[in-house]
Amino acid sequence: MQWNAVGLSGLHSQLARELLNWVAAPLAAGKSLLVRGVVEPGDRPGAGRVILWDGQNLTTSVGYDVPLVDAEGGNIPPADLAAALRRELSGQSIPECTEETPRDAFGIPVIDATELVHDFMERPRFHITDALWAAGAAFAAPLEAEEPAELRLRGFLLLDDSSCRLYLDTPDSEGAPPIGVDLPLRDESGLVTVGVTGASAALPTLLDTGELERMRKNDDQDPYCSAVYDLVGWLMGS
Repeated sequence: MQWNAVGLSGLHSQLARELLNWVAAPLAAGKSLLVRGVVEPGDRPGAGRVILWDGQNLTTSVGYDVPLVDAEGGNIPPADLAAALRRELSGQSIPECTEETPRDAFGIPVIDATELVHDFMERPRFHITDALWAAGAAFAAPLEAEEPAELRLRGFLLLDDSSCRLYLDTPDSEGAPPIGVDLPLRDESGLVTVGVTGASAALPTLLDTGELERMRKNDDQDPYCSAVYDLVGWLMGS
């Protein structure tokens, strides 16, 4: 697939919006690296430059050039690019900067992370926090949506290293306590999975037809919701 300048600028805009999440929160666990900036390198069409720093000293800044499209020409989701950087930075697989490392006009050293991102896309290795974010984002409707979401995210909680609980309500709940819905964050082989396939589409139907009631956890007393429903087994086919 071929992308023109307009299409690539749209992909870069999405990346910039995604990485705003990490301007005031660490991108990589254990390193406290924050996003200082996201810019388009003029000499590298089809790439985005993510500049990270320690939040204290600007001289710690390093730019990482990431591809906006994969080896087949498909666009890489911004959340996947963030996950790839987080994984590689945490795993120490990105080379250290030296005096020979190229620098941009601001004197910031720049590292080409294309190969690392492509490798991540071939063998995704997400962190459990990526899975928690994706599960909640599926129910987090825009604040000014033209139509109200069938289910609204009221809260969320990471239960353990393999599941989370989303607190959801409906547009006509009128302030009543939300329900709790448990979702898996790992697949059958134990690998972290980002985006619980079908959960956001299936839940409104399960709720309307009463099928969700069969999944109620009567032994779970959660003060943050009116009832808890376990979709872990249902979604994993067990």
